[in-house]
Amino acid sequence: MRIWRGVSDVPSDVGPCVLVVSDGSQLGGDRLVWSGVAEARRLGVACVLLLLAPSPAEATAVEDAGRPLAGLGVDAICVQPLAGPPAGGGWDESTVATLVARLPAVALVLDSAAVVGGGGDPAELGRRTGVAVRAVDPSGQRQPDRLSAAYVRERLLAGDVAAATEAVGCPHRLAGVVVHGEGRGRGLGFPTANLALAEHSVVPGDGIYAGWFTVVDRSWSDGDMTGGVRYPAAISISRNPTFAGRQRTVEPYVLDVSADLYGQAVTTDFVERVRVPERFDSIEELIATMRRDVEDVRSVLRAARGSRRLG
Repeated sequence: MRIWRGVSDVPSDVGPCVLVVSDGSQLGGDRLVWSGVAEARRLGVACVLLLLAPSPAEATAVEDAGRPLAGLGVDAICVQPLAGPPAGGGWDESTVATLVARLPAVALVLDSAAVVGGGGDPAELGRRTGVAVRAVDPSGQRQPDRLSAAYVRERLLAGDVAAATEAVGCPHRLAGVVVHGEGRGRGLGFPTANLALAEHSVVPGDGIYAGWFTVVDRSWSDGDMTGGVRYPAAISISRNPTFAGRQRTVEPYVLDVSADLYGQAVTTDFVERVRVPERFDSIEELIATMRRDVEDVRSVLRAARGSRRLG
């Protein structure tokens, strides 16, 4: 994940994005970021978290506070120090409008109370910037409990990714880099991509999941795969109980294609858990179950194709 320290640090070739504006506060931050991620997935663009620091001296603290929010699916963070604390405890229209003008934003997601607290109006901000503005109540106090950030996290940790998707509006995504693992999957006929995850990632509960696998770099290609294309995958999250593993791993097995994925930044989108991890008494039993897993994954993805669960 990329971190830019100030809008002047943002590369000129950054593409369109949904911009989530926050001060890095953990109170309600999950809801704000999830709303931005869902909007970005809907539009097919990146999601950038813009963290506003009240002063240059507080930029590092705001960045540290905001880093955990990055694990919810944003593609980059931009930390922008301001000259001083905003009046009224909110961000005024002029400040936000100036920053938005310097970024390729196609939509803006922010805390409705923060804009109003600064004496502004979300609708007026949209008119000034020419960007669609979505004002979110990050506390969730005016939303059903099932839409709360705590509910979504609880569902993810329980392995119920389908319920989390229904609440957020898009599949849960993990981002990481493919690294070398134990190599057991290849020996079993199911070569997996072992992921080193982005910091503060919210990892679903242990299980085998149906989902989608994408290499981030659209210019990349190798073997049967091309960057930017979404491929069906069976995603294992466990400590590999059959082999008495101790370290919890996230390992997607990409169906029907092969490529050298080492070192590639990738994403995995979770659709549904197909089973929980088991310990098998023989390798043959494990392989037979993995074959059934692949067929179950195919069935889930066929049934989900075109539905909300695919985002």
